[in-house]
Amino acid sequence: MKLQKNVTIIQGAKWGDEGKGKITARESRNADLVIRATGGTNAGHTIIYNGKKLALHLIPGGIIYPQTICVIAPGVLVDPIILLDEIKELKAVGIPDVESRIKISGRAHVVFPYHKELDQLYELGKKNPIGTTKRGIGPTTQDKSNRVGIRMYDLLLPEEELKQNLEEAVYFHNQLFKSNNMHDKIVDAKKLAKEYKGYGDILSDKIINYDVLVRDTIINNKKIVIEGAQAYMLSIDGLDYPDCTSSNCTSSGSLAGACLPPSVTKEVILIDKAYNTRVGNGFFPTEQPAHIKDDVVLQYDKPYVGDIIRELGHEYGATTGRPRRCGWMDCVILLSAKYALGADCLCINHLDTLGLIGKKLGYIKICIAYKYQGKGINYYPDDIKVTKEFPKPVYVTLRGGWEIKPGVKSYDELPQNLKNYIEIIETISGIRVKYLGIGPKGTDLIEI
Repeated sequence: MKLQKNVTIIQGAKWGDEGKGKITARESRNADLVIRATGGTNAGHTIIYNGKKLALHLIPGGIIYPQTICVIAPGVLVDPIILLDEIKELKAVGIPDVESRIKISGRAHVVFPYHKELDQLYELGKKNPIGTTKRGIGPTTQDKSNRVGIRMYDLLLPEEELKQNLEEAVYFHNQLFKSNNMHDKIVDAKKLAKEYKGYGDILSDKIINYDVLVRDTIINNKKIVIEGAQAYMLSIDGLDYPDCTSSNCTSSGSLAGACLPPSVTKEVILIDKAYNTRVGNGFFPTEQPAHIKDDVVLQYDKPYVGDIIRELGHEYGATTGRPRRCGWMDCVILLSAKYALGADCLCINHLDTLGLIGKKLGYIKICIAYKYQGKGINYYPDDIKVTKEFPKPVYVTLRGGWEIKPGVKSYDELPQNLKNYIEIIETISGIRVKYLGIGPKGTDLIEI
């Protein structure tokens, strides 16, 4: 039997925080299954329900629709404490049938407190720290690769058996804590097994044989939406290593985390901001100067361009609260993402904000190429550490900004300067712009 193409993948184009939740919500309106496929609590997305804003880290945004089953796939790293807090929060705002509509793959790995301690220790030991979220994602992935990770299924085992598994998992971690005089961090496997066995008991009715649910959904030709975590440039096998996350943040990586084949993909929707942002360390070609040091905004009298973009865009991390580094749209990376992710179309968010930035500064810039090694290029070079040279953006400048009037519903009603901006992006990236995010609400979206 030929498999149906019924999977829509939502994927970030740059370094995350592009507003994937808005398109996930739109695509989930008629979805049967919404899957979170990779990452963990290091990723955050915002949903709005009955006018209330909620920041979720594990549960897919499609939970706001009563017909959807929301699934945490095998590729996700689950912090049970945060998951239970999210369930409680969703129930408190009145979202219906939350308990029965959340499903967790028994094969998903568990994040423990010792993983977070290791995360901080590893960062301290690096000459050039990555700037992780300290949520324990890297160390949990390390345990998973070493085949000593604890999975959600393990939380359903008898307490003594869970304790034995934890003793094996933390053996070398405890040696590391001892050698660094972190004796208060040494893991008591018996105590931890008792606590997390309790979480397993609470979540037991949600822990499922994942493949059966997904297979039945595909066979019955029902719609599946995969909500990608982080974004293209943060992929572990991507262009920005080691300043990246621990999973593959591509469409193929999301499919792998969801244990689905490429042949079921109907559409890959790439999400980007009208200006670009990044949290943490790493090269950012179009970054603009800002008064930020060590993830803290410094006092200043006269703002730099990066400060203006950050404050007009309210650019602070949903997961960490850290101020985001801000810069101009980079179409070179979009062109690379088109082929690496198989992008069918593009959503550009924060167009209302970019218009205000342009009005404040008197101009807007778009990176259309790089100058690198004495020539112009249209790709993001992955040999920067070898050449010791950073590519310099080549910009097109649009004079002025724009203001989007309330009640605008169609592309034809938008300001001409905004249309010019969209046309440049489509021309350089080769990706059709399908959606325009023109405001903070989920309904502030125009389909072209």
